[in-house]
Amino acid sequence: MKASLRRLLHLPRRSGAAEDPYEPELTAAIEGVVEPGWTCADVGAHVGRITETLARLAGKQGRVVAFEAHPANAEESRRRFRGTGWVEVVNAAVGDGSSDRLSLYAGRHDHSTEWNIVGHDVDGAPTRRVLEVPAVSLDAWFPSGTALQLVKIDVEGAEGLVLAGMGRLLREQRPVIVVEFHDEEGWAARRELLEAGYELVHPDGSPVDPEGPRVYHVIARPPS
Repeated sequence: MKASLRRLLHLPRRSGAAEDPYEPELTAAIEGVVEPGWTCADVGAHVGRITETLARLAGKQGRVVAFEAHPANAEESRRRFRGTGWVEVVNAAVGDGSSDRLSLYAGRHDHSTEWNIVGHDVDGAPTRRVLEVPAVSLDAWFPSGTALQLVKIDVEGAEGLVLAGMGRLLREQRPVIVVEFHDEEGWAARRELLEAGYELVHPDGSPVDPEGPRVYHVIARPPS
């Protein structure tokens, strides 16, 4: 990242191994897709590592909306992107649109990367309810006719809720979907993508067997 853009994004200077990209295989896949001027959604943004990549690639002519349910994470992201006019941080959970409030549960060892709205951690163990947060669906947030070219989803098992809440977008706007399937329940939600005509591939572009075992990182490409 150029120093001028790093200053604009209020990002700390890094050195040594810290310069390595976050989740390098996934980041490389995103870098091969996103174009300047795109509108992107980062669902489950945590503190903005992938948001940073999207902001750099989309540029000032683009738009990035980062959704983060954990209030402290969202506040850190707001500080991180303060003054960046094309990045918006939304402190809300993303669901299927059936409720405007959802419970937020702690993750394993209370680590902020794994807080979730499904009530159990990534190993399936029940976790404690901590607070209630606003909830939105992507179909509601991006009304008909609004551009949306890419959605990244990392929501600790709630992938099905996010995908169920963007059925119109999948069929109208047809964004590229970058998703982490954390468990078998989430993997079952790939049906939402297949029914909308999407092709599933690995980050390196090789095909995913849609009837095969769960794949963690998936790029869902819309029909051409």
